[in-house]
Amino acid sequence: MFKRLLLIVALIILTSGCAKQPTESLEGAKGSVARAYAAGAAQYASGEYQLASSALQAAETQVKNGEYGKASRTLVLAERYSEEALSLTIERKKQQAIELQRIAEEQRLEELAKQRELKRQSKLREQQERKKKQVKPKPKKLAPVVIEKAPAVVVKVEPVRQVEVRAGDNLAIIAARTEVYEDALLWPLIYKANRDQIKDPKEIFSGQILRVPRDKSRDEAEAARQEARELNLF
Repeated sequence: MFKRLLLIVALIILTSGCAKQPTESLEGAKGSVARAYAAGAAQYASGEYQLASSALQAAETQVKNGEYGKASRTLVLAERYSEEALSLTIERKKQQAIELQRIAEEQRLEELAKQRELKRQSKLREQQERKKKQVKPKPKKLAPVVIEKAPAVVVKVEPVRQVEVRAGDNLAIIAARTEVYEDALLWPLIYKANRDQIKDPKEIFSGQILRVPRDKSRDEAEAARQEARELNLF
């Protein structure tokens, strides 16, 4: 009887310890989401930032409902998505800066080419004027000089029909990839096409090969977006 009483007390203590309110984790996740937003993640990494923000909101609701264990797990997701959004934002800003620098350099070279051409034409006119003073030939029209621009290089990403799950992926992150749908809210299409290997949309595993349906109409895509807004992925 005494041993059973000790066991019950131990279980109560353990249960109380697991149910501790994750105050520090919640504040940390709020800070991470705020830093990602301040860096511009809502613009440069909208899919990942949306997932982080949704996870934080879900965790806050869970804390209010006293679901501290579930809230702790959701806060881990919020932190991870915030870090991914911040990392992608920094990288994409760097790429944007490089692209702007490249465009500025092209414009500078083009301006230099125009200036050289203007000088060349001015020199030609001076030479012609000197020749006119010596001999007055019939006036000739100068052919317009056409400066050809190099065609812009367009990198086309081919849409895929299947995709491999990477570490840390979920269905929304996969749907947001450029070669998939470029829209995180279309993840229900992937889930429904792979129900033979996905039992719970919250649980997918690294290395899985998922089918990406391409025969969906605009109405089906919009229905999937509405379903994603109504479902709680976390």
